[in-house]
Amino acid sequence: MALQLEGPTIRSIRVALGGVATKPWRAVEAEQVLTGSTANEAAFRHAADAALTGAVPRRYNAYKIELAKRAMVRALTDALARATDEN
Repeated sequence: MALQLEGPTIRSIRVALGGVATKPWRAVEAEQVLTGSTANEAAFRHAADAALTGAVPRRYNAYKIELAKRAMVRALTDALARATDEN
């Protein structure tokens, strides 16, 4: 994940998900939702929902959709904390 802020606004972000599908993928939908928005938990949740909208659960892995959403929100929150500590 790469995050660039301008004050509280997300200017640039790159998000990728791994470990929840057969191969890692870039969460372009989440990036689009977040770019230009205020960095906060509500925006992170909205981005996670956008990223997993098309996810299709299988018989034994349906839990991974919610897991991925929570992991994304947590990772974005951590990235925001690191980015604000650096400035």
